[in-house]
Amino acid sequence: MPTKFIVGDLDLTYHNPGVQNFIHRGGFKKFIPLLEEVVVMKGVDHFINQEKPCETTDHIFDFIRKL
Repeated sequence: MPTKFIVGDLDLTYHNPGVQNFIHRGGFKKFIPLLEEVVVMKGVDHFINQEKPCETTDHIFDFIRKL
């Protein structure tokens, strides 16, 4: 299944040691082979859909349109 991963740049899990390297340097892609895009939303913590609902929805709609 094609996948788009969206995370907030202020999310604590995104700042765990090694997580950013794992996501952006190919480790994540090994576990999710159909990963098409990683989006890091600026100024957002863990609850991206509540903090920036319009931007989150736009990312989801853009992804669905490509399917």
